[in-house]
Amino acid sequence: MTTIRRCALAAGPFAVAAAVYAGVFRANRDRLPGRMATHFALDGTADGFMSRDAALWSGIGLTIGVGVLFAALAAVTTKKAGARLTAALGAGTAVLLGCPLIATVVADADAGVHDPAGARLPVWLPAVLLLLVCAATGALIRRLAKAAPRPSTAPPTASLPLAEGEVAAWSRTVVTRALLVPAAAVTLGGLLTAVAGPWQVGLPLSVLGLACAPIAAVRVTVDRRGLTVASTMLPRPRLALPLDAIADAGSARIDAMGDFGGWGYRILPHQRGVVLRSGEALSVRTVKGREYVVTVDDATTAAALLNGLVNRRVEERSQEC
Repeated sequence: MTTIRRCALAAGPFAVAAAVYAGVFRANRDRLPGRMATHFALDGTADGFMSRDAALWSGIGLTIGVGVLFAALAAVTTKKAGARLTAALGAGTAVLLGCPLIATVVADADAGVHDPAGARLPVWLPAVLLLLVCAATGALIRRLAKAAPRPSTAPPTASLPLAEGEVAAWSRTVVTRALLVPAAAVTLGGLLTAVAGPWQVGLPLSVLGLACAPIAAVRVTVDRRGLTVASTMLPRPRLALPLDAIADAGSARIDAMGDFGGWGYRILPHQRGVVLRSGEALSVRTVKGREYVVTVDDATTAAALLNGLVNRRVEERSQEC
């Protein structure tokens, strides 16, 4: 699948949503008040307003902007399963954005040109849409997870010899624009939408953006304690694998979307991943058979040191016995 086709599949639903929103807006323009109700309270009553033109262009801009973000994600995805997942998530997000915006136009049209405060937005609509989209997306993810082959396990890297009592440590910081830039854009867009538009759309977007920010930059450390992956912004989330729990380590190259279905902390059968980008990654296998994958530069050195530390621990225990 070519890059252009992947981007078109991911961004297409947003273009459709924006076009439908603009079409509904134009069809009802003569029935819309000059100052429209665009923000609604929990009981569905209007409590925020903006001009008719501002409502039109802010809705189109938000929808197209999020579509561009999904197109960017699709552009860096090389595997077919990842491209399909990106397209599915994009379609669901387009529905979550487009339906409340269209419902707002219909609510204003029903209220009439002289009574924008009388507009009512059904509060159940966003909840029902969210449940339907989440259910459909979850079913698709499970289907793709069963159909896609499990990412190949990286062979162990040759261990770095360590003398008794020798101290060694390795550390790298990983910052990913694939999470940081979209997280900032989605958070900002969500806040603007919550203030000026339907809060039911803006609040989930803001929460999603803020949830992605802490894992956009992490420090990966290998030392006598084992492997530690910690956010550089907050104490949590944090991944710690003690040396006694590690069997061996290696390095591999992965595709974030194709192998793990996206960025962030990923969970697959028998695998866990701190995936901040595609490319080089440290692969650590535990004594219980689970594999942890962390995308980081110089993963071969980290794996060699970790294997050396594990081997030295095994030798020390054998001598004690």
